[in-house]
Amino acid sequence: MSIPTSITNFDDCPDEDPRNWPLSKKLYIICFTLLSVMNSGVSSSLPSNAVPYIYEDFKIDDQSQSSLPTSVFLLGYVVGPLIWSPLSETIGRRPVLVYTFIVFFLFTIACALAPNWPTLLFFRFVCGCMGASPQTVIGGVYADIFEARARGRVMAFYGAAASFGPILGPILSGFASQHGWRWSFWADLIFAGVAMGGLIFLPETFGPVLLKRRAAKLSKLSGTKVTASLSTIDTDLSAIFLRPLYMLVFEPIILATSIYVAIVYALVFFFFQAYPIIFPETYNFNIQQTSLTLIPLGIGACSTGIVALSWDLKYHSAIFKRKSWAFPYSPETHHLPISCISSILIVISLFWLAWTATPSIHWIVPTLSGLFFGFGYQIIFTSMMTYVTDAYKTYSASAIASSVILRSILGAALPVAAKPMYASLGVGWATSLVGFVSLLCVPIPFVLLWKGSWLREKSTFCQMWSKDEFASQNSSSDGVQVQQQREEC
Repeated sequence: MSIPTSITNFDDCPDEDPRNWPLSKKLYIICFTLLSVMNSGVSSSLPSNAVPYIYEDFKIDDQSQSSLPTSVFLLGYVVGPLIWSPLSETIGRRPVLVYTFIVFFLFTIACALAPNWPTLLFFRFVCGCMGASPQTVIGGVYADIFEARARGRVMAFYGAAASFGPILGPILSGFASQHGWRWSFWADLIFAGVAMGGLIFLPETFGPVLLKRRAAKLSKLSGTKVTASLSTIDTDLSAIFLRPLYMLVFEPIILATSIYVAIVYALVFFFFQAYPIIFPETYNFNIQQTSLTLIPLGIGACSTGIVALSWDLKYHSAIFKRKSWAFPYSPETHHLPISCISSILIVISLFWLAWTATPSIHWIVPTLSGLFFGFGYQIIFTSMMTYVTDAYKTYSASAIASSVILRSILGAALPVAAKPMYASLGVGWATSLVGFVSLLCVPIPFVLLWKGSWLREKSTFCQMWSKDEFASQNSSSDGVQVQQQREEC
């Protein structure tokens, strides 16, 4: 028996396979990755209700710049994914997550101590670049450690953290800033410190990197050259860093899901600018009261966890009992039916807000429209990201990065348009305009449900993953392993 010259899988060492790790280890990873995602989301929208206090402190009169602290952060979300997600598919998930979050932590301190407006905007941009890392890489981490069924459930929590974070930001700043706008960043820093403390001890999860380390260990022990297959690791730097953009342009699944997620994501940040116009002007609310009107969005988003889990349990129970209605849905598509319903709820919520926010109607009525929007937004976000992760697996970090890039561009641009839109069109028609845009996106989950399998068959990256998986399985059936390797496991 001889030591193989190349290893391509974990069959000789199953305990080192991230999918076979103990539940406690996986729960640790879930806990602190979700905290990092939520903290990134909170930071993205944090200045929304702090801007009036920042303006007063820095003696700024130009109201057109009020959305810049949020917009420049989201522009960082555009730049970051081009680097972090493909890099995580090359050098591994851990170094990207840990080092970027440390820089994010340090520049959050810098924001709290910023001496002037331009410096604050620069620090916010750096925070956005670094905060993009957990937003894009963590979907890949979950693809590393979970099979499809468990991954779908964990991605629901990922979606909740990613989308609920931006809703918490304005609420936090609305109350903290009355004691000084810098307290908004100090409060966020406490949250970031907890997440960073856990990320430092995060294990590496990316299979090809772990196999490469194992090959190096076997080479040292045996004195012979053992290599790890690099079939899923690109060494072409241009391919690595352009991959998210390539997927966004040439992968129809990525383009469609990214457009829809981008629009609903941008609408959340649009509301952070629109609510301070709608409720103070219509109902004479102050900053603190206006921030509380966002709570129904959070409640609607939180309620999706129960719905998504119930649907998931019902689907898998039907598969187990071999009920006919469940078999047309593949593991990738079984989350899409509830997103079809949610797409309609988003449209309803926007027109609801548009035409009930009037002085003659009690403020609770337009506020409750947030329940429908929060629920619909969360389901769309989670189901689309889960679908992409399940479809692209090894390349899921780049696939999610494509979505982050597009949604960050819209998230940065749409809030800037809020004040001019409401000034020229009024509350009813300005809100209706974005309602009509969301209406155009309603067919997307229906089309993916109908033609998703065909699109995956035509996808270059889906086929590349399938070939790598097939080659790995064949290699494991033909390889002969030695006792020395088994002892190392």
